[in-house]
This record gives sequence, C-alpha cells and structure tokens, in this order.
Amino acid sequence: MPETADLDTRSIEFVAALFMTRTRFRLAMDDRFKPLGVTDAAWRTLFYLEQIGDGVLQKDLARVMGIESAGLVRLLDNLESKTLVERRAAVQDRRGKTVHLTSHSGALLLELHGAAAQVRQNLLADISPAQLQTCLTVFNKILTAAEST
Repeated sequence: MPETADLDTRSIEFVAALFMTRTRFRLAMDDRFKPLGVTDAAWRTLFYLEQIGDGVLQKDLARVMGIESAGLVRLLDNLESKTLVERRAAVQDRRGKTVHLTSHSGALLLELHGAAAQVRQNLLADISPAQLQTCLTVFNKILTAAEST
C-alpha cells in the first residue's frame, strides 16, 4: 500500500512542477519578448500558427491553443490590424475562416526565435541531452494518453 501512496504523491508533485515550470517558462519568454513589443497572447498565437501550419481553420486554432473562439477573434483582430496575420474565407467551410501568417509575421518570428533560443539556453543550461530526451518521452506519453481520453 505505501507504494501506491508514494506514486500518488509523486504524480501530484509532478503535475504541480509541470504547471509551475510552464508558467515560469512563459514568464521568462514574456520578459524577453517585451522589448520587441510582443504580448504573451500574440507570440503564442504566432508560434502555434507556425507549428500547426498556415491556413488552419480559426476554430481549430482556438482548440489547439485551448482558448475560447471569442477570445481568439479579438486576438486575431489585433494581429490582423498589425498585418501579422490575415483571415480568409475557408474553401471547405463557407462559415469558417482560415488564418494565415503574413510576410511581416515571418520577420517577427525570426526575431522571436532568436530571443526564445536565448531563453531556452538560459533555462536548460544544466540539463543534459539525455535528461531532455527523458522529458520528451514522458511528455509524449502524457499527450498520447490525453488525446485518447
């Protein structure tokens, strides 16, 4: 029985550390991106768009980002006014819109990636490649389990 209690305690500690690490990592990115005039919501949206691909349906982007569609609309309005993204009528769904990165966002993303590399270098300096691989393996197992629920 003690092994089960220990496992439960460890899993609680793991989840708490995971959430805290995510928050601290985002704050470090925010601090590094502020001089570039980029908010948390803006850089996260641009990074998600870059990762999942150009021309994603707006509703799918909201789902991947874990935010409400209404909140994403306001965010995209702001990014569109800065010519960082553009929305187009979706070919496959007349009611939907697809979101596309612009050439302006491409230049900004290059700057953001440089700044993000500095943050990663600072925060991950004392972590070995083997430790990073172990973390990636664990995270991928968690993601797989979450997607099947």
